[in-house]
Amino acid sequence: MDSLCDILGFKEASPPNGEESLNNKTEDDVYESYVKSSSNKEYYLHPGLLKELDDLVSKEEKLRTSTEVLIPNLKTYFVDFHNNLNALTKDLDFVKGKSSELSSLLKSNSSRLKDISPIVNDLIISPEVIDQVLRGKIDHKWLDCIDYLNDKQEIYHKYLEETDKEKPQDFDHLNEVLQILKAVCVERSKKFIVIRIKRLRDGHPVPAQRIQEELLQVKEIYQMIHKTKPELALGLREAYLNTMKWYYKTYFSRYIRSLTILQYVQIDSNFGLGHGLSNTSVSGSYANYLFSGGRSLFASQVTSRNDITDDTINDYFQISKRLDLITQEDKTVMVSQIAENNPVANYLEVGFKNLNLAILDNCTAEFLFLNEFFRLPTDEGDGIRKLLLEVFQPTFDNALEFTHHLIDNTYDIFGVLISIRVAHRLQFEAQSRQTPCIDDYLDGQLILLWPKFQKLVDFQCEQLRSVAITTNTAHIRGSENHSDPLVTPHELTVQFSKFLLSLLKLSLTHKELLDERSEPLFHSINRIRDDFETIMTKCSKKSKNAEKFLTTNYMYLYNSLQQSFLKSDSEREPLILSETKVHLSQLIEAYSK
Repeated sequence: MDSLCDILGFKEASPPNGEESLNNKTEDDVYESYVKSSSNKEYYLHPGLLKELDDLVSKEEKLRTSTEVLIPNLKTYFVDFHNNLNALTKDLDFVKGKSSELSSLLKSNSSRLKDISPIVNDLIISPEVIDQVLRGKIDHKWLDCIDYLNDKQEIYHKYLEETDKEKPQDFDHLNEVLQILKAVCVERSKKFIVIRIKRLRDGHPVPAQRIQEELLQVKEIYQMIHKTKPELALGLREAYLNTMKWYYKTYFSRYIRSLTILQYVQIDSNFGLGHGLSNTSVSGSYANYLFSGGRSLFASQVTSRNDITDDTINDYFQISKRLDLITQEDKTVMVSQIAENNPVANYLEVGFKNLNLAILDNCTAEFLFLNEFFRLPTDEGDGIRKLLLEVFQPTFDNALEFTHHLIDNTYDIFGVLISIRVAHRLQFEAQSRQTPCIDDYLDGQLILLWPKFQKLVDFQCEQLRSVAITTNTAHIRGSENHSDPLVTPHELTVQFSKFLLSLLKLSLTHKELLDERSEPLFHSINRIRDDFETIMTKCSKKSKNAEKFLTTNYMYLYNSLQQSFLKSDSEREPLILSETKVHLSQLIEAYSK
C-alpha cells in the first residue's frame, strides 16, 4: 500500500506518535486540508485506476484466503494421506506374508489330501441319494439309487476285508447308515409289490396286464429283495401266485358262463347220414331226448326240432363256411358282453376256440411276466413252468369241464373235428410262442374230443347201415317221375359226397407234419367209406345192372372229389386224400369193365 500511495502522490506524515498527532489536529484543520487538497488538480483520481484498485483488493483477499485457509487444509489432507499410505503398505506386507504362509499350508494339505480324498469319495453317501431313497417315487431314477447303494456296499465290504487299511473313525456309523438305507429300499419295494397285488382283489380290480406293466418297469426291485431277504422274496411270489390263481379262475369262470349263454346250433341225431332223403322223415328220437338234458348248461339252443328240414340236414354236411374258423388267422377273442348278447347262431367250435385262445393269450402273458419278474437264480429249468401250472390249473380244470358239457350231448361230428383242429393249431401256436403247460392242457382237451369223435363216427356208421335199400336217385325227391338209377347217382351218394369232402377238407388243415395213419381221422374215413360201399352194393342188387349202378355212383364221388380242388398247406398231398382218389378210381375201373 505504501508503494501505491507513492505512485498516486499521496504523502502521509507519520507523527512520532500516531495517536497524539491525531489528537492535536482539530476538525477545522482537517476540513481545510481537505478543501485545499481537493482543489488541487494534482490529486484528482482516474476512474479506471479505482477499478483496478478494486480488482487488486479482491485478488488480495483471494490470495489471503488461499494461503490462510485452503493451503493448510490441503497440507493436512496430504499428511493424512501419507500416513494412510504408510499404514496400507504395512497391511500389504502383512497380507503378502499371510499369502505365502497359506500357499505353503495349501501345498502341505494337498499332499496330505492325496491319501484322504479316495477314502472320502469311497465312503461318502450323497444327501440327494438319501432323500430319493426315503421320499422319491419308485421309478427308473429310484432304481439308480439302488445301484448306487449296491456299489457302496461292495466298496464298504472291501474296506472291511482289508484289515491293514486305515479306516476313518466314523466308518461304522457310515456302514450303519448304508444298511438302514438298504433296509428302507427293501421295505418300500415290498410295499410297492404288495399294493399292486392287493389291487387285483379290490372291488374294482384293474386288468392284470396293467399291474404287470407297472411291475416290469421296476423289475430290479424283486431281485434286490431276494438278495437281501430271500424268505421275503419267496413269500411275495407265493402271494402273487395265489392271487393270480384266484384272479384267472374267477374271470375265466365268468367268461365260461358267458360262452354258456352264447347261442348254439343244436345238432341232434337227425343230422345223420341217410336222414333228409326221400324215404326218410325227420322225427323225434330217444337221442333227441338225451340231448335236451344239456340245456341246463347251454340254455340257448337255437335250432329246435320243428326247424329241422331235409334241406337243413343236407346243408349241414357242407362245412365250407365253418372252415373259416381254421383257415383265417383271426386271433381276436370274443368278449363276454358280445357272447351274452349275440343273437347269431354259432356252432360249438366257436365257443371252444374263443375260450382256449383266451387261455393261450393269458397264459403266454403270464409266463412272460413270471419269467421276467419273478425268476430267481435258484429256480431250476422248469421252475417257472411249475409256477405257471400252479396259477392256471383251476382254470384248466374249468375249461375241460366246459368242453365236456359242450360236446357231451351233441351229434355235431364236424364241430368236434373242427375243435380238434383248433386244438392242434393252438398247440402249434403255443410251441412257436414257447409257452409251457398249454401243450399238456390241450392234450387233455384232445383226450375229450377224440373219443367223442369216434362215438360220432360209430353213430354215422350205424346210420348208414340202417339206410333203406332203394335205388332212389337224387332228382326224384317227392316226385312221381323216377330218374334212371343207372345214369343218375343215388341220393345217398350225393349226401355222402358232401360228408366225405367235408372230412377230407378238415384233414388238410394241418400246419405241422403228422403221421396220418396214427390219427383216428384216417381210419374213421376208411370205416365210413367201407360202410357206404356196403350199402351201395346192397342197393345195386335192386337195379337192373349192378356194375353200372356202382360205376355211376363211384364216378360221381370221384368227380366231386376232383372238382373240389382240395389243396393242402404243405407241398405233399395228404395220404388220406391220395388213397381215397386211388381207391375210387380202382372201383370205377373194376365195375366199368
